[in-house]
Amino acid sequence: MIRKAIVNDINYLVKIEKKVFTESLGESFLYDEFLLNPFAHYFVYEVNKEVVGYIGFRAIDEHAEVMNFCMDPEYQGQGLGTELFNYSVDFLQSIGVKSMLLEVRKSNKKAQAFYERFGFVKSHVRKNYYKTEDAYVLIKEV
Repeated sequence: MIRKAIVNDINYLVKIEKKVFTESLGESFLYDEFLLNPFAHYFVYEVNKEVVGYIGFRAIDEHAEVMNFCMDPEYQGQGLGTELFNYSVDFLQSIGVKSMLLEVRKSNKKAQAFYERFGFVKSHVRKNYYKTEDAYVLIKEV
């Protein structure tokens, strides 16, 4: 089931981030997003009432930036991430968003392939975006 994320989900989001990325945006960042940022939209995917993935983005005017998107490794490859991403794109279209942007590690070929299936294209490189690793900036018209 996909639903809007709530503050009580933050601990689960941090836990999933650490499993997937070994680091997290952090609880305080997520609290600020949920409570203070009117442009932030976060959705979770639940299986048997357990949060197994999430996506978060900021939508300003006709543009949205994906802040983070991850699925628990135990649930990857089952189509849940695709379902969550499609849900998010539909939501963004419903609020008038026309383009999406995100960063992905140059080494993360799996994520790059996922985004390419959704029509994202490489725009440019952000040097040392992930401390010691460059990121590709991907864009998509929705």
